[in-house]
Amino acid sequence: GCITTEMMVKPGVTYDRYERDVVGCATTSTQKVPTNTQVGWAPYVGLYSVDTNSTLRQKHHELCLRDKGYSKVAIPVCEGPDGRAALAQARGRQDRARRMSINGQSCYVVLGDGSRFLYTPAEG
Repeated sequence: GCITTEMMVKPGVTYDRYERDVVGCATTSTQKVPTNTQVGWAPYVGLYSVDTNSTLRQKHHELCLRDKGYSKVAIPVCEGPDGRAALAQARGRQDRARRMSINGQSCYVVLGDGSRFLYTPAEG
């Protein structure tokens, strides 16, 4: 089946600006909502740790991007020919001045480093 994920997008923004906004908001969120690691023990699990601030930090990151004009949208994973085209485009030289384009055909692929690459087929 098709797996969707929610992504923060802003049509028309350059990919360079997108990366700067995402990294900037992640940095600000980490500074304003630092890690708060709690250690516990549970039967059948043993010793575990959890960051009790992770949800708040993620919400802060989302609000930071919304303040910059981004919206959260559900994007499906690329499959078939679109999946192959998306991977080929992701592996190629990236034009950081290219503008983000989102439509009903947009999808994403997960790259080897765990990041997501947004793909929108060219309108014919």
